[in-house]
Amino acid sequence: MRKRIFLLGTLLSIYATASFASIITNGTFSIAGTIFVTGVAGVGGIVTPAGTCPVGEACIFFQDTATPAVNNRIDISPLGLPSGTPPGNIPLAIAGNDNGVISNLFNPPDTPPSFPAIPFISFVPATGVTTVLELNSFPLGINGPGQCATLPPAAGQICTVPGSPFNLANLTASSSIASFLMGGITNDSTSTWTGIFASQFNTIPYQTVLNELNTNGFVSNTFSGQITLVAPEPGTISFLLLGAGMIAGSTLLRRVSRR
Repeated sequence: MRKRIFLLGTLLSIYATASFASIITNGTFSIAGTIFVTGVAGVGGIVTPAGTCPVGEACIFFQDTATPAVNNRIDISPLGLPSGTPPGNIPLAIAGNDNGVISNLFNPPDTPPSFPAIPFISFVPATGVTTVLELNSFPLGINGPGQCATLPPAAGQICTVPGSPFNLANLTASSSIASFLMGGITNDSTSTWTGIFASQFNTIPYQTVLNELNTNGFVSNTFSGQITLVAPEPGTISFLLLGAGMIAGSTLLRRVSRR
């Protein structure tokens, strides 16, 4: 009997460890890095410090803000992170420079704005977190093209280039901001996530940003974002996993008792 109880306890322990120790299901965290946005690449593609955009596509690349910069890495702020208890919240272990791994995007946004999920943000192995944020929503901007070519630049002007996910706005005649939204699910399909991102240009209006994009083929700037994960009702997943563990454990005990 002791052996059976030990086996059941071990099985449930394994279930608890596998279920909670390395996944995140809810909470909010902030990221930062550098974003590169290209136009549609012609013959030879468009080359940026973060990568080469294939011919015929527009691309978004990411780097951290270190010197030298590291491609496909982002920093995660320790501010505002849940403590990691109860299980399922975002653990403090994910915070740190270069702790986020972010994928390049080719020909974004997909059409329609909702598309099959693709891996987007994950965490370095040292964090112990296996959750991957999969992207399946990258909606187009809503500011409209009416003031995109308006001169001279002035505070309050807004712009979205047709087919672009970026909402541009002039804060003053010589400063601007670009914002965009993203969203999706986690790789285990237990949570959904949404992200609000912004890149502020402190010395140029968006008309200059667009001119640089047309002239150089790409534009880059630092960005920051806030990502929020939302899980199903608290306890739902826990009870489902516990129930599955108990069923499996009961089956194991029946097999042992028959021997």
